Amino acid sequence: MSYSRKIAAEILKKIFSGKDLDTAIINTSDFKKLDPRDKAFVRLIILETLRHNGQIDFIISEFLKKPMKTKNSFIENLLRISISQILYIDIAEYSVVNSAVEISKKYNMSKFVNALLRNVCRQKGDLQKKITEKKNIPNWIKKDVINFFGEKKFEDISKIIVKQPQLDIKIKSQSYNEKKWNELLDGTEILKETFRIKNKGVISNLPHFNDGLWWIQGVSASIPVKIINKIFKKNLRKNINVLDVCAAPGGKSFQLLESGYNVISLDKSLVRIKKLKENFRRLGFTSKIVCEDINNFKGDILFDCILVDAPCSASGLIQKKPDILVKDKSPDLKKITANQLKILSSCSKLIKQDGYLIYSVCSIIQDEGIKIVKKFLKNNNNFSLIKIEDNFEDVAQIYENGYVISIPTNLKKFGGVDGFFTVCLKRIKK
Repeated sequence: MSYSRKIAAEILKKIFSGKDLDTAIINTSDFKKLDPRDKAFVRLIILETLRHNGQIDFIISEFLKKPMKTKNSFIENLLRISISQILYIDIAEYSVVNSAVEISKKYNMSKFVNALLRNVCRQKGDLQKKITEKKNIPNWIKKDVINFFGEKKFEDISKIIVKQPQLDIKIKSQSYNEKKWNELLDGTEILKETFRIKNKGVISNLPHFNDGLWWIQGVSASIPVKIINKIFKKNLRKNINVLDVCAAPGGKSFQLLESGYNVISLDKSLVRIKKLKENFRRLGFTSKIVCEDINNFKGDILFDCILVDAPCSASGLIQKKPDILVKDKSPDLKKITANQLKILSSCSKLIKQDGYLIYSVCSIIQDEGIKIVKKFLKNNNNFSLIKIEDNFEDVAQIYENGYVISIPTNLKKFGGVDGFFTVCLKRIKK
């Protein structure tokens, strides 16, 4: 296990240096040499360390007599993963400490590592009680969440995001009544046709994956298409043309096709398009797929509806992508929001009069949600905000009559949801 822990510390160092989790793993050649069990162990350690990053760093600072000479050193990351195992994964303390001491001998830091970790072990109970989860959320998310949702919601969100996320599986409507899905998937039906299961690793090993009877889609990400379905009556949908922008990996396109629309699925990434096509083949859906940047796309028609799930900070996905918690994305927000506004502008030119533009982001930052929409409407008086009166079954709330927002504490009894923002705009004149 010492070898696996050493690799985990190396990967974590790369993440704290700015790499995302997947890139850090790909760039660590020793990780590829591990067997599947050890790979899973390394991922578990890293993810739990990231989810508790603020608490762990606070503990390290409390036990240090003076700051470490080198910021984000290998030893600092070895301490991080070790404290994570002791406090939050509940691995045998002697195993964690002994491994860390052995690894640190190469750096002549074994006495230091041993002393600090044994102090953590002695005070384990007090540390778990006293150091709150609020410390894990960075200021660029914290300030925005508190300003909009309040201190209590922020505290509740911080408690949810340290928990391991589960998978939401959307069953094809035609297959829903054919099988006992809760037994097959060993899951819980949280909404009709959607089951939540524990993430057991390899998705393709789940029942009926190769039969194409279901796809993975978070319940909050399903809201945009549910709004579209409220607009267009079922018997008219075969004549409704919908453009799904930033479509990969395809969840919203699958929803649209299942609902009966004519769909063009557009994404600018060749890698994502490849995955999108694979998912289409597995599920047996057919759609026109276009690899193009929406800002350069010239359609042959004006669309009845455009759905855009815009690139964003992904601040709503911190439970699934906890590496976001150790990155300061505030310097990038201007660039991100400028791109979102540009995408909205490009989409607006492709919509027919009385057509609809559905804008969504997997973010809980208001700069990417309400503020973006208000800027767009200020610059485009030919569009208006559509009032939404709906019951989203505790998956989301409606703000100011038209802004649909999910936060991680929604559907709390089932473990929460991804943060998501959705709005419906209508082209009222040319």
